Amino acid sequence: MTEPRRIEIAKGIGMTVVTDPKYKTNSIAVNFVCSHSSEAAAANAAVAFMIEDTCKSYPTVTEFSKRLGMLYGASVNTGVMRHSDSVQIVAAGSCIADKYALEGEDITCQTARLLTDCIFDPVTELVNGEECFPEKQFQLKKQELIDDIDADINDKRGYALKNAGKIVYKGEPSGIPIKGDHSQAEALTAAEVYRAYKNILRTARIEIVYVGCEISKECEELLIKLFSEMERGEVYTLTNSVSPVKAETAYKTDRLEVAQSKMVMAYKTDKTGYGITKLFTALLGGTPFSLLFKNVREKLSLCYYCSASANRKKGTLFIDSGVENENIEAAKVEIMKQAEMAAKGEFSDELLEKTKLLITCALKSVYDYPKSAADWIADGYLDGEIITPEEAAEQINAVTREQICEYGASLRLDTVYVLTGKEE
Repeated sequence: MTEPRRIEIAKGIGMTVVTDPKYKTNSIAVNFVCSHSSEAAAANAAVAFMIEDTCKSYPTVTEFSKRLGMLYGASVNTGVMRHSDSVQIVAAGSCIADKYALEGEDITCQTARLLTDCIFDPVTELVNGEECFPEKQFQLKKQELIDDIDADINDKRGYALKNAGKIVYKGEPSGIPIKGDHSQAEALTAAEVYRAYKNILRTARIEIVYVGCEISKECEELLIKLFSEMERGEVYTLTNSVSPVKAETAYKTDRLEVAQSKMVMAYKTDKTGYGITKLFTALLGGTPFSLLFKNVREKLSLCYYCSASANRKKGTLFIDSGVENENIEAAKVEIMKQAEMAAKGEFSDELLEKTKLLITCALKSVYDYPKSAADWIADGYLDGEIITPEEAAEQINAVTREQICEYGASLRLDTVYVLTGKEE
């Protein structure tokens, strides 16, 4: 594998290229990161829907799909996700490596052209002299967004985590639903979403990551040319602030028709180091042999699942579980007990070493696939913490039992959220 090659295209626009003959596909990911607010959430999410499967060269989904088929089944897709206190819109294209094309075509360059056409040349129309997305297409995409928002409730685990997040991060951008809410999406207009689209192009921090078997000179020049010619304004600066712990633990219970209750417990700390956060989270509830899994789930049978995850930049550790209604209180007490045990160092050396080994083995596979490599690279540049997976593994292995205890002692219970069945 070649060393990542960094190209600063323009202010707030960077491109990283990684090539390795082992890859059978080539991948291009364009990450747009901008501010996240309740006023703009739904419109920004709608932009991702509008630039996904059409462009002026191929203005219908059918024509667009045929074009992808001609490129040996290439793909172009978009998504919207959270990046700490910001929103991240990703437009990505993937195709087979050029050396596998039957006639030696530059499939990658053609896929890059199709991807950038979606980004820079979407289908539009004029309404009262103002350019906007076509109304018919917009209404279809808006309904997709609304359906996506409404469907959140069908995944009760994710729904509970989202609702808990609103409480955990109350008053912070991280507490705002990433796609907005139903009423906000319903109120969107084609002109409003088009203005949001233009604002993203003008102000977003942009990270382009290319990972593949090879990259032709023509493809690289195309990407540099198109992104260097963008009309830019004041570029968004990413904000990452540790979430303050509440003076008193917040408790909330919501009731729905659910067969299995969900409980989310959120702890907060001001310690945000990569190695210690990753290791403590895995040790507590991130592996099939973690403290929560072995004791709360397996030994005591208090829950169906019980796992830990961390939002490191926000200094937040989440423990979410699926429990029977009558076991909620007992599970909460035992989860707190296991967190205290981890903080006191009451775990075996074997568990610590097994946890380190599992994490470092996973880190070795980061560059096995273009997508995971692209995600790792983009996150590093966006967060301003550019380290290799090997360096990350060294940080994990360097963590001591004393550091684990220090981190655990710094945790404070911030929120307990329960989603349970309706009362008889």
